[in-house]
Amino acid sequence: MSIEAKVLRVTGEQTMHCGGCARSVQFALHQLPGVQQVDADYHTQEIRVVMDSAAVTVKQLQSQLDWIGYQVQPA
Repeated sequence: MSIEAKVLRVTGEQTMHCGGCARSVQFALHQLPGVQQVDADYHTQEIRVVMDSAAVTVKQLQSQLDWIGYQVQPA
């Protein structure tokens, strides 16, 4: 188990506009094994993820968020 905190920034045309958007991001990422905590801030367009990097990768986080319409890059 290797716990890490990663910060992702929403970079695409679709951004988080409200608390509902942030909750959607949190819900989507919590579906992945290894994700322990998600804090999404629609003001800064940043998503902080505490995860077990042995169980989930940044690429998987990006794919999950792409699936719900958000393009992200590591901050």
